[in-house]
Amino acid sequence: MTSIILIESVADHSYSSQAMLICGTLTGYTIICATLALVLGHLLGAKVDRRIDILFAVAGCILFISSGAIILDRWLGSFTVDIDKNSILAAAAFCLANGAIFVADTFVIFHA
Repeated sequence: MTSIILIESVADHSYSSQAMLICGTLTGYTIICATLALVLGHLLGAKVDRRIDILFAVAGCILFISSGAIILDRWLGSFTVDIDKNSILAAAAFCLANGAIFVADTFVIFHA
């Protein structure tokens, strides 16, 4: 949820394809993870197939790490005010941390 709030920090539309990747990753994975965890896992009591779970985890790794790298590359040098730079660094750190969590999740699912 913190990453979704930080979308406003990277709402610069001068790099529209990169902004779409980042906003799509953050919003899409919030919806996907909430749907898989709440609807399928908890409410229905169903297990998600291992291959689908690995697919989402690997895609999450790639998308979140690339989003964090794009945030650092495109927007860190664009701001001169420290508060804006800090929010960009926070957004990139959360994206990279989410990518690391998905990497760990991939290994846990693969070895389970």
